[in-house]
Formats: sequence, C-alpha cells, structure tokens
Amino acid sequence: MKNISIAGRATKDCEVKQNQDRSFATFSVAVDDGFGPDKGVMFFDVTYHREAVAQYITKGTRVAVTGELKQREYNGKTYLSIRASDLALMGGGKA
Repeated sequence: MKNISIAGRATKDCEVKQNQDRSFATFSVAVDDGFGPDKGVMFFDVTYHREAVAQYITKGTRVAVTGELKQREYNGKTYLSIRASDLALMGGGKA
C-alpha cells in the first residue's frame, strides 16, 4: 500500500455518494507543487468513508488528508486519487 499525506484547498463542494449500501464523501484537493516560476498545482480526488464531513468541506476549504494513493490512466492523462483514512479541517478560512 502507498500512503500519502497532502494539505491543500478543496476545489469544489464535497458530495455524498452511495455505492451499494455504503455512503461516502468525495471531493478534490489542489496542492501547490514547486516554487517560483516552476510552481504548479497537483490535483487529487479524495474519497472518505465518513460522509458527515460533507457539510464542512466547501470550495476553498483548507484540508489535510492522509490515505492510500491510487493512480489511473484515462485518455492519455494520469489521475491521482486518495482513499482517505484520516482527514483534518485546517483553520484560517477560505482564500
């Protein structure tokens, strides 16, 4: 298993989805990558088993996520996702 910890901002409001008999929260996080003129952004799709967090995660909310890193290819692009085992809301408000 590949574990990763990231901290960034939600790119959209969190959604609650259902798969068979389980509910879960899904959202995306933008994480700054690099410095100066080489600075970029990496995006991670996050799935979290506690759907109650959905009311607190809106676009721009700062979050820290730890969990299992997944990668998939689609139409020549690489998509990164995290199956979160731990999630923390970070203070400071929205940008």
